[in-house]
Amino acid sequence: MSMGQAWSGILKPLDSSFPGSSSGPAPYGITWASVGVGGIPARTTICATLNASTYGNGSSDASSGIQSALNSCAAGDTVSLGAGTFLISSHISVPSNVTLRGAGANQTILNGKGSGSAPVVMGGGSVSYSGIAISGGATSGSTSITVASTSGIAAGSYLVVSETNNSAFVTIGGTEGSCSWCDGWSTSGQRSRGQVVEVESVSGSTVTISPGLYGSYTNSPTVVPFKASATHAGLENLQIYANNSGYTNQVYMSECVYCWAKGIEYNYSDGNPVEIDWGYRDEIRDSYVSNAYTHEPGSTDSAIFLVLKTSASLVENNVLERQHVGVILNWGAAGNVVSYNYSQGNFDASATNVLMSGYLHHGAHPQFNLWEGNVGEQLYLDSVWGSSSHDTSFRGWYKGTSDICNPLSGRGTVTSTCHYANQAARAVQVSELSHYDNFVGDVVGATETNNLSSTRTTFLVSPSNRSYDSAVYGYTFGYGEASDSSGTGAGPHTTALLHGIYSDYDGSTTWSGSLTHTLPASFYLSGQPAWWGTSMPYPANGPDVSGGSGPGGHAYGNPAMHCYLDTMGGTDGGAGSPLTFNASDCFGSGSSSSSSNPPPAAPTNLTVTVQ
Repeated sequence: MSMGQAWSGILKPLDSSFPGSSSGPAPYGITWASVGVGGIPARTTICATLNASTYGNGSSDASSGIQSALNSCAAGDTVSLGAGTFLISSHISVPSNVTLRGAGANQTILNGKGSGSAPVVMGGGSVSYSGIAISGGATSGSTSITVASTSGIAAGSYLVVSETNNSAFVTIGGTEGSCSWCDGWSTSGQRSRGQVVEVESVSGSTVTISPGLYGSYTNSPTVVPFKASATHAGLENLQIYANNSGYTNQVYMSECVYCWAKGIEYNYSDGNPVEIDWGYRDEIRDSYVSNAYTHEPGSTDSAIFLVLKTSASLVENNVLERQHVGVILNWGAAGNVVSYNYSQGNFDASATNVLMSGYLHHGAHPQFNLWEGNVGEQLYLDSVWGSSSHDTSFRGWYKGTSDICNPLSGRGTVTSTCHYANQAARAVQVSELSHYDNFVGDVVGATETNNLSSTRTTFLVSPSNRSYDSAVYGYTFGYGEASDSSGTGAGPHTTALLHGIYSDYDGSTTWSGSLTHTLPASFYLSGQPAWWGTSMPYPANGPDVSGGSGPGGHAYGNPAMHCYLDTMGGTDGGAGSPLTFNASDCFGSGSSSSSSNPPPAAPTNLTVTVQ
């Protein structure tokens, strides 16, 4: 990795000192530009057009008819669904290189009344552990590794890279027990840290991969080869309406690479609106997640859920309203970008005064993920099911509270009977098991947070006493559960980089040492994206921004926030929702993938010689 990254002068490229020195911060960065699909194709060839009237506008099951149309498409084609309601009693599987597109999220509705994984599926299956030893090249940034066998490995296939948990900074022992499932395999969670890479070529026992390794893998590193079960499958411009009928998700991707869901309204999910398992360079964007059916923890958290080593994927420019949690990265999710989302109104129905997160780590061992430009209640790197490390937050605005409104479960128009969460009111929580994290250019606090308490602290480090409900905080470091008042120590603070942080709690801006005070607009975008529009400056948040309506004038929000509040007519807390949403009303025709690195063309005429 070169010092030509946008974060040059602030972060540093990975080196042999990984995971970092315990005596000071380790502000590492990776190449986040190569995330997501790399440019969602327009796919103008329509192979079939289906009308809702053919299926009684929702009175008869349309699942098999839609599936048949999808299966008949050639690569690069689109199935177009007209305006109206389509009853889905089982599920639809979108094949590789095909798009399923509606007339708009306010026009085309998939009414899900089945059960199982989801009404819309992309890919399927799971990656079973059959590790092949890495004998060389498993160092930070390496794009070439040597393996004991190339069986099942070929250009265009994929590898799950992992290692036995490094006790120096990885653990599955969390504050609520041991996460034996955190690696997704039968190895009792002992390979929780890792990533998915794409095989570019094979020569003898040498395998060239992309991207480079996120840090060194030194504890019995292995690769597990797999073939994508779907690739370049797309879902666009429709609404998925859930009925608490037994679906685990509304969209489910597994072993899906370069797949996307764009311009979707996810309504009253009784599980996760989206789950991605074993994914690579997938993309969730320009969508509206409205009103979970239930607001409690369990097998799902009513969140956009990236898990099981999902890597280099992009969750960008979404409105997240009244979930249990907005976005969760779990079980080894690595190198992903969660950016420019707006989260508000999340709550737990059993504890409605507790602040729930917009953006969360919740299980071992997420690493090297970038949270950029998000607006929401809270960023929480928790320790419930183990550790995380080397994450970066850049130019986020975290308010430290959220307006919670009725009803507290089920379906119904949201009332204006609301209150602000005053328990665990912290803008950013970095748990005792999260280390080597970067917080750069963030803005914390809001008027509504300041109104909760006159006791306001920007930084609190364990084991100092932490109040649960009579004080508000910008950042807390080194505590366990949200109710923990003392924690286990200052380790997460001593290994964190805090640079360019503006706090509304005391009006201060914190800079680190001699690092440059000139911050780039983005750590992954090459310039202002087409979907940004003209309603606010770019960048929109940070200590170098002025004139905004947010704390100290240093925050304007982001396009998703202005879509919700201005175009859709939303309110803080969601009163009156669910609202009418169509991505084109908010983001126009410029809505597309932000990544500057397009996916590679499918390899042809390959010859592999195994020595």
